[in-house]
Amino acid sequence: MAPPDRMKQLKSIPISNSKPKKAAVLLLFYPSEQGELHFVLTRRRVYKGVHSGQISFPGGKPESFDDDLWSTALRETQEEVGIPSDQVNYLRSLTQLYVPPSNFLIIPYVGYIEKPCFFKPDPKEVEAILEISFSNFIDNTPTMTKQHTSSEASVDVPAYIFDQNEVWGATAMILSEFKMLFSSVLPK
Repeated sequence: MAPPDRMKQLKSIPISNSKPKKAAVLLLFYPSEQGELHFVLTRRRVYKGVHSGQISFPGGKPESFDDDLWSTALRETQEEVGIPSDQVNYLRSLTQLYVPPSNFLIIPYVGYIEKPCFFKPDPKEVEAILEISFSNFIDNTPTMTKQHTSSEASVDVPAYIFDQNEVWGATAMILSEFKMLFSSVLPK
């Protein structure tokens, strides 16, 4: 699910030399009102930055008062979508992911809530909340879509499409890893 130039770019730049900033994101699962498993994504507000308007997980940079990066993911989720940290149960972390355009090293976490969520998006950061059905995600086959990147005017990248929302880049890569892990435990 990586953009075409990503592997070449990563091989040419040692990540440690880039001194990346850390960030933590949360792949948050919860039951819908009808009892169907969902997870949440956000559409970012438009701003001057490389990830403006993109679809992402709740998350962001650590603050000095965060105990660890899991705490960062919980705090950012509460700030961005209004889910209290004490309602979220930890499942696991996923593989950290370096994002060259913004020089971030993202640590993804997976968590769940046992009851339906009532989101309160922060209007300064979140343009829209996307509630994605887990079954729709598992059945979703990635496709190629044209996106603007920081290095080129536009490029074809692999993406998941959910109700006309194109999910690509780091978010799609994290989802792809989770899907691979989930599929590996299913009976053959």
